Amino acid sequence: MNFLKQYFTSQYLFQIDTAFISPREKLMFFTGGILVLVAIVVKIAAVLAPNPVDKKYRNKFYSLFLSIGLAALVWYFFRYEDVLFFGTRFVEWFIILLAAVWFVWLVVYTIMHYPKEKEIWDKEQIRQKYLPQ
Repeated sequence: MNFLKQYFTSQYLFQIDTAFISPREKLMFFTGGILVLVAIVVKIAAVLAPNPVDKKYRNKFYSLFLSIGLAALVWYFFRYEDVLFFGTRFVEWFIILLAAVWFVWLVVYTIMHYPKEKEIWDKEQIRQKYLPQ
């Protein structure tokens, strides 16, 4: 447990090493870029969705991926420019924690609500099919 203490010191969390950017910090940049690209793909999938229920949930994931990806890219820019607070590891960990909580919440929400909404939409389509016009 002593090896974890070094990651929770104020110097580690709030100081910026201006000498070089670590590979872990570069990983945050590439992760942000990949998340933005995934968001674009998910948005295209949402536009091409076969029904409004799929579109709704794909747009939720689009918002997640785009927001977290842009936050990671902006954080890396601040880190690269050595901005005092916004470039710290504290903000990086906050972004990672926010992404994890948001993703888990969204997956659980989707698992619990998507099948019900899809079933209701399917039944409504069947009902609309047999209504007189």
